Amino acid sequence: MIFSKKSIIWLCLLAAFLSALVVSTQVDGPPRTNEDRVRALSEDFACPTCDGQSVAESEAVVAQEIRRDIRRRVDEGETDGQITDALVAAYDESIDLRPRSGGVVGLIWIVPVVVMVFGFAALAAVFRRWKDAATQTASDHDIELIESLRRERSGEASS
Repeated sequence: MIFSKKSIIWLCLLAAFLSALVVSTQVDGPPRTNEDRVRALSEDFACPTCDGQSVAESEAVVAQEIRRDIRRRVDEGETDGQITDALVAAYDESIDLRPRSGGVVGLIWIVPVVVMVFGFAALAAVFRRWKDAATQTASDHDIELIESLRRERSGEASS
């Protein structure tokens, strides 16, 4: 199967887009030290008394207390999941700044991507149909039919 030049360009663009999407979603890796891990976890939680600040950014007393709690839990060897569960249980779900991957939140992240893909596919189909319609030519029978209609109309106009 031989691809046209245009098809190869579109395939290269699609490959570049998918590669960029995969690279952008990659995580830098796990934090290297306990201090890095405490900082990363502190950035994932909202300060309960501050407006729009994470625990890592806030200097409020409660944020400092949460950072100390996170540091203690990390030093005791708890996993990130255990620390998250403990903080959510203590302060409620709104403290967690990370979007959940399941349920309605998962749909909120997936639906726009699916709509965009279907939109591009629909546009490609429409443009291809327009291009195919523009390249169609009339058959000999169609030309004869048009000529006979023109002769009839010119005969009516002259009488």
